[in-house]
Amino acid sequence: MYKKIADYGLIGDMYAVALVSKDGSIDYCSMPYIDSPTVFTALLDDEKGGFFRIQPRETFQSEQKYVKDTNILTCTFKTTTAEAYLLDFMPVDALECRNKEHHCVHRCLKVVSGRMSFLLECFPVMQYASELPTMEREGNIFRFRAKKDTATLMIGLESYQITESGKHGIALSFTLEERQEVHFDFFWGEKQPDESEMCSFKETQTFWVDWTHSCIAAKCLFLGEYTEAVNRSLLILKLLTFMQTGAVAAAATTSLPECTGGERNWDYRFTWLRDASFTLKALFIAGHIKESDCFMQWLNRVYRQYGSRNLQPLYSLQGEDKLTEKTLDYLKGYQNSKPVRIGNGAYRQNQWDIYGEVMDTALRISDYIGTIDESMWPFFREICTLAIQHWQKPDDGIWEVRNGPFHFVYSKVMCWVALDRGIKIARRYGFPAPIEIWEKERENIKQDILEKGYDHDLGSFVQHYGSKDLDASLLLLPLMNFLPIHDERIQGTIGACRRKLSSDGFLQRYSGADGLQGQEGAFVLCNFWLVESLALSGKIDEAREILRTTLKASNHLGLFAEEYDTARNELLGNFPQAFSHIGFINAVFAIFHIESSMVRDTAVRTSWIMRMKKLIPYRIVLNKTSKRKREVGKEIAYQLKMTLNNLQGAFFDVGEGRVNYQKLKISQSYSDYLELAERLNYFDPFLLKTDEEKKAFWINIYNILIIHGVIELDIQTSVKEVFRFFSRTGYAMKGFFFTPDDIEHGILRINKPPPGTKIKQFSRFDKRKALCLLKPDPRIHFALVCASGSCPPIKFYEPERINEQLDIAGRSFINRRGMILDRKQNILFLSRILKWYLSDFGKTQRQSVEYALAFADNETKSFVLENLNTLKIKYVPYNWNLNTTLE
Repeated sequence: MYKKIADYGLIGDMYAVALVSKDGSIDYCSMPYIDSPTVFTALLDDEKGGFFRIQPRETFQSEQKYVKDTNILTCTFKTTTAEAYLLDFMPVDALECRNKEHHCVHRCLKVVSGRMSFLLECFPVMQYASELPTMEREGNIFRFRAKKDTATLMIGLESYQITESGKHGIALSFTLEERQEVHFDFFWGEKQPDESEMCSFKETQTFWVDWTHSCIAAKCLFLGEYTEAVNRSLLILKLLTFMQTGAVAAAATTSLPECTGGERNWDYRFTWLRDASFTLKALFIAGHIKESDCFMQWLNRVYRQYGSRNLQPLYSLQGEDKLTEKTLDYLKGYQNSKPVRIGNGAYRQNQWDIYGEVMDTALRISDYIGTIDESMWPFFREICTLAIQHWQKPDDGIWEVRNGPFHFVYSKVMCWVALDRGIKIARRYGFPAPIEIWEKERENIKQDILEKGYDHDLGSFVQHYGSKDLDASLLLLPLMNFLPIHDERIQGTIGACRRKLSSDGFLQRYSGADGLQGQEGAFVLCNFWLVESLALSGKIDEAREILRTTLKASNHLGLFAEEYDTARNELLGNFPQAFSHIGFINAVFAIFHIESSMVRDTAVRTSWIMRMKKLIPYRIVLNKTSKRKREVGKEIAYQLKMTLNNLQGAFFDVGEGRVNYQKLKISQSYSDYLELAERLNYFDPFLLKTDEEKKAFWINIYNILIIHGVIELDIQTSVKEVFRFFSRTGYAMKGFFFTPDDIEHGILRINKPPPGTKIKQFSRFDKRKALCLLKPDPRIHFALVCASGSCPPIKFYEPERINEQLDIAGRSFINRRGMILDRKQNILFLSRILKWYLSDFGKTQRQSVEYALAFADNETKSFVLENLNTLKIKYVPYNWNLNTTLE
């Protein structure tokens, strides 16, 4: 007999997943991966599907919940005379981005009071219930073998009675006394079970709790009544993240119907580029920024393997591109909803919106991580080229309709987004790009959409050109900054979607036909998009009301499916659905962000008088010590740099285009950083022997020191607000004091006098002279720019890669307005860095220009070299503003 979709919770190890019902039955489980064939499939066929059930033998009541801040499920059984609880979880491996061959479901049972008898039934069926295994018994170990697959059940009981034992499964009964506990462990693979691995509850609990509370800046503390629900959604998204590659599954299941008894049954266990983009946004906004690393590695691997010209809407979790759609006619489907599908034919569709989603993700990574790997730029540049090539063509759209293609408005908007984000990234890091062409095409796309995608009679944008149908994806237009939120066309679209798509407080995805039979439920994500739009519009009360209404679509554990049947109050579609949890997280943060921006936060505003008081000391030591001596190695620079990177990302304000240093300063995370910086007192810089070690260490420390000084001295816009900032602020190390000037002019420039003076940084008796480089390297000037504009695309300078990284810094600096060529006026504009430090780059201006040209793009280099004798050289003012990424 089928249970409701809402009756289940999810467990997993970020490779495989299982759905556990609130009465103790595992009715769906894919192994070894989320998109692998199932081993338990009762949710899709209650007769053939197979299950793993543990329940009391007498009449009972049960209650299911998660252990707080974990993905460990607990089910409490109560009879008239006894009480017991069952823990269900899959142990995780803390080492991310690596392969895991073996997977296990641990089921740990304990009687709390009284005496209780139980029935255990384990009937696995392999390959989507198409292969019945044979069972072998070795004492308390039961091994199930099919053609290719092997699974093992280990029984941690001394006494039990087998009630059913066939070729394909086992049923047994047993009785436990008060406080007695046992474990049952289901392993995938040929591995011989090890008793030491059983019920590793504490390790798994620690992993999940630590991850939940690892959000940078503890943003979750500001979410009031929604804190636990948001944490639950984040934990579900983490479960759906495939650890081996960093790809994100859209859902844990296949073929749960959007309409009971209908044909709208799809396999969502793959990674859609669109869904992954939204997932990273939700994780970023909640302070979990490390997840992007594995995802970008996966994306880069897919790019190299297939080439961006073949970029698909979705791939398998391991990056496979063929996801042939098949129907399993021998399965009845959930509540007789046929067909049961595996694979997804949408991989062959054209969905132009993915270009915008990939590029929006790239910009978010830049905003929150602070850099983009230079090796990824060819891929991102190609995405922008594809957007230009395809935006005028029809496609199958975000909803993957099967009666298209059409000229979908949302798809074209996302092509606009691709170019918009590409332009910003190219300018931020000086990456080579045909920016003028992109700007022109970006404007062409916008004008085309405004002319053909907006219906003046409706006062709203429409689903596709030539249509009067509405589409909830249009609610994303202001969230993508296509038009301002208060533009009358945007407000008209929000109003039209509420009137035309809403029923019983929930939105449908769209009006009009889609090429499929039957009706679907309300789409949960669309409600959350509406909440975001209303919050951004300043309609907080309305946003909160819709948010509360939408929470009806979650189950007892706070899990959302894809859709919701408002008439029957039932969850529909694949479950849990990443999109729905993404939407919930973003909606909650949108409300709290807008509310906080409406209230003047006086706690983070420091008066000019108070800032002036900080300027009184001649020397400002940023890492004062409490005299607690600690052993410190060279890794301290890495720890400081990465900690500060994470802090800057956590407090990056997308709307302002800069880090909110005032809020950062009052956070607990900043206090932790100060404690780490204090340890720098005990590092001995004389341990650095080679030039490679010295350059990497001191460039990192210089850039850290600048940002630290900006935070500590409450600098609002520019370091020039503080008199002699570069010569007065600094870090103490092993009894010595190091200012930015000491690092730049003393150590890295080998004690050459700063511009405008003949006085060397270190006197002849200064012991710090021994720290200087042995050979000069002018490229250091390109790396010491992190407090002015944007940093080069480098997280952390490493001795082993320092030459490669300094070349990257050079290309970034020169192509990011360090050299601007005006062909019409025959003028070459250069950064003042090349004037101030002329002698570092060459003896003459010409030699300085030639040095810089080594880092310029080929077109600029060729033109300048041919015309250097006639070009006028002018120097542009230096940009002292902090993180002005929107300029």
